[in-house]
Amino acid sequence: MRIVKLLGGAAWAGSWYLMYLEITRWHHVKPSLAFNPGPPIRGTNIRPHVGGPLILLYVACVAAPLLTAAAAGVEVRSRRA
Repeated sequence: MRIVKLLGGAAWAGSWYLMYLEITRWHHVKPSLAFNPGPPIRGTNIRPHVGGPLILLYVACVAAPLLTAAAAGVEVRSRRA
């Protein structure tokens, strides 16, 4: 469980750092965490859409804290028993 907690904590910190970069530097995401599509490609009506890496980042931002908290809870329960 210690390794799971460590990996979950690293994924948690890394995902929130990447989300910070998405909001402040790359501007793909608004501060409300909504996708911020850019203008259409010049000469077409094609609009940008959310890609796989950004969807994975959203999932990691939610799943990593839950995984870390669950691993910590299991560790606390195992110490008590």
